[in-house]
Amino acid sequence: MANLDIEHLTPAIGSVIHGIDLADKAAIDRYGEELRRVFVERQVIFFRDQKLDPHAQVAFSRLFGDVRPVSSTFPSHPDNPHLEILQSKGTRTGTDVWHADLTWQKDPPIGACLYAVNVPPAGGDTMWASMTAAYDALDEKFRAYIDDMTAIHDWEGPELMAGVRASPDAQQRYNDMRKRFPPIEQPVVKVHPESGRRLIYVNTLYTTRIVGVTRAESSALTNFLSGLSSVPEWQVRFRWQPGSVAVWDNRAVQHYAVNDYHPYPRLMHRVTVY
Repeated sequence: MANLDIEHLTPAIGSVIHGIDLADKAAIDRYGEELRRVFVERQVIFFRDQKLDPHAQVAFSRLFGDVRPVSSTFPSHPDNPHLEILQSKGTRTGTDVWHADLTWQKDPPIGACLYAVNVPPAGGDTMWASMTAAYDALDEKFRAYIDDMTAIHDWEGPELMAGVRASPDAQQRYNDMRKRFPPIEQPVVKVHPESGRRLIYVNTLYTTRIVGVTRAESSALTNFLSGLSSVPEWQVRFRWQPGSVAVWDNRAVQHYAVNDYHPYPRLMHRVTVY
């Protein structure tokens, strides 16, 4: 069996996989184990020149975990309830900040599969940062200091609250969200369940404070640890083209949707994996 053609984009994170049709079930069955291995090892994998209808994208996404019906603020596709439609024009969406998805939930997603349907002529790139590389680069004594710490994660920031306030039943929706998802305590340093690597699990969007230290120390630690995602040596940046696909490991990375393409439209299809 021929090996996949894999092109590493940076030493730390990100690879393009060439020569495979993601709509071909036989090819996915044949290379599924290898694709999963590269996904865990490289943390975000990319494909070019794909033609995926909603059913094919959902079927491919199942290679990486469970797929559930859409329950976020984004609409689901009329042909498949497991696929989200992300349509924007470069206006503020709250994703132009470093974050991992839904870290305020007890069991956040494993990852996501994003497919480019229509992209602007320039701009609209997405960036990912390896939080395992960020942890590995820390001083050994500092790693020991933070290894057993925990932090509070909460969804009630300005980005998500804007969507809640815009709904016609804003107060009821807020009450329901607060009841379903109270602030949650997460490790500051997590161990990846498949690779066994340690990683920084603090982000600007959802981490509100470090537990067991003073307010000043919590603020300094939160700012420092969340800021590790901004180091270029631990990042990969992807230029979207129609038919491009990205699959990332939400357990190991943070991502940033660059918001520089207004007023051009962009249409993406996303499947979240649990």
